Amino acid sequence: EMAPKSWAIAHPERSAMLLSPAFRAVVKVVRPLIRVLNAISNALVRLCRVTPRDELTSVHNRDQLTHLIEESERLGLISKGDSGLVTRSLTEPQTPVAAFQIPAERIVTVSADADLDRILAVATAADRTRLLVRDGQDVLGSVHARDALVARAGGRDVSARALARPVPELAPDETAAHAVERLRERRATIAVVRDE
Repeated sequence: EMAPKSWAIAHPERSAMLLSPAFRAVVKVVRPLIRVLNAISNALVRLCRVTPRDELTSVHNRDQLTHLIEESERLGLISKGDSGLVTRSLTEPQTPVAAFQIPAERIVTVSADADLDRILAVATAADRTRLLVRDGQDVLGSVHARDALVARAGGRDVSARALARPVPELAPDETAAHAVERLRERRATIAVVRDE
């Protein structure tokens, strides 16, 4: 029991790449059974005149989220700067996004021509999982370190340009609340604020 666990801890990237296909296969096989069992349990709950509720759909108010952010900062899970940025966006929803904008010189980026090793080196050095991909002054999108790891494990030799995913563009005068809504719609975690 301890040997595989120790190996996985010592080699997290390699173990994730080796084990993820097996986990996906198990999920694919077991998912129909889980759906049937879930439907049966929901039917039994309805017989008791109770509306079934998904445990994952919990809603947090601003105070709860602010407390969660403060605790994450205290435990060292997020930096003080990131904590302040997120807290301000929650407590001041009508503030323009320009107030939260990170100056261009502080943004961690990779060149569009960067290879997989360069992407992973920059992500590791900056302690970031998502990096903006630039071609000169133009932002092409963002690349996730996970995508670079998957490409490398698959033996693909691709550049940051090929892995880049589009990022939403925001106007500096958009409110934080509107920006969060746009990010949610696009299922994005970062955006580019265009200074015109």
